Amino acid sequence: MERTIRAARWALYGAFALASVLSAMLALPIGLAVLGLEPNDVTFLPLTLTGLPWSGPLFWMELDSVTRLAIALVANVLNLALGLMLARGSD
Repeated sequence: MERTIRAARWALYGAFALASVLSAMLALPIGLAVLGLEPNDVTFLPLTLTGLPWSGPLFWMELDSVTRLAIALVANVLNLALGLMLARGSD
């Protein structure tokens, strides 16, 4: 049972890390070019959602795009670090 839970933790962390990277690619023009999309298709919504709860204030604050991107990226890094701590749990 312990091995199953450990494998599930790492699988969930890997899925979240992949979602975080893909959402960061959708927020940057160079990431959109890699994905084959147009540079004017930049969206911050997936990056904001993967950064919750730290990026929650972005939903009701009117900020410029550079500040919004910086806050969302920092929120994602915080969630990745927190997820890594949870995934390592009892290892």
